Amino acid sequence: MTSKLLVFGGNGFLGRRICQQAVSCGWEVVSMSRSGKPPALASPRDRQWIQKVNWEAADILNPSTYQKHFKGAAGVVHSLGILLEDESYKKQLRQEVGPSKSTSYSWASWLPSFGPNPLIKKDPNFTYETMNKQSAIILARAFAESIDPSETARKDIPTFTYISADKGFPLIPEGYITSKRQAEEELMRYTDVFRPILVRPGFLFDEAKTTIDSRTYIHNALELLNCGNKALLGNKFECVNNLIRPTVSTQQVSRCVLAKIEDPEFEGVVPLEVIKKA
Repeated sequence: MTSKLLVFGGNGFLGRRICQQAVSCGWEVVSMSRSGKPPALASPRDRQWIQKVNWEAADILNPSTYQKHFKGAAGVVHSLGILLEDESYKKQLRQEVGPSKSTSYSWASWLPSFGPNPLIKKDPNFTYETMNKQSAIILARAFAESIDPSETARKDIPTFTYISADKGFPLIPEGYITSKRQAEEELMRYTDVFRPILVRPGFLFDEAKTTIDSRTYIHNALELLNCGNKALLGNKFECVNNLIRPTVSTQQVSRCVLAKIEDPEFEGVVPLEVIKKA
């Protein structure tokens, strides 16, 4: 019998790769997102796995929109969240740049501003507290209520995977990493109901991406800093190592996520160093 995996945020930058990896591992995959639509094709090869995923619309803050999908689910993945409390930053990261584009890359375009624009109406839910923490807690509570531990052998206990973060980033508000750690703490309270898997990746890039966008420049800059730290400092200074962290691909994270889900003995934190080996 094929196991079912629910991926919340399954059409996102990382979520789509988790769906792809789960399909390749033989899982029945259901993606849950606000739109319920599959991601755009990054390459013609994506069409095959995308067709094998059930793409559903749901509001993660409203369990009544997705409770029915818990039936028969062996695992849930929470793969959504925000880096900044500014809805425009994701568009800036995806914006292609280069000689053929009318826009040029600017570091300032995605950095936090010193105050909100009073003319722009902000989504009240687009906060660290709601998107990074409460959405995970609401989902975990709803999933836990659908499980009867007395009817499940320990080796078959369902999993709840939370995509957290390695550390905070320079210039990113402290609320980002604080909300992630607080969510982790709450999820670990459910160890008697499901296996919490807390994945802590660093800055993400996609191995299959061929176009250049703002994320590409950030990735290249971080890789340059990492190479400099290794070549010039030999990674000997902990304070520098804690500040300059390795980047990791969405494919590496996805392989690691599925490996931990399929390991009945594992629960807890998956650090960046482990993800890099996947």
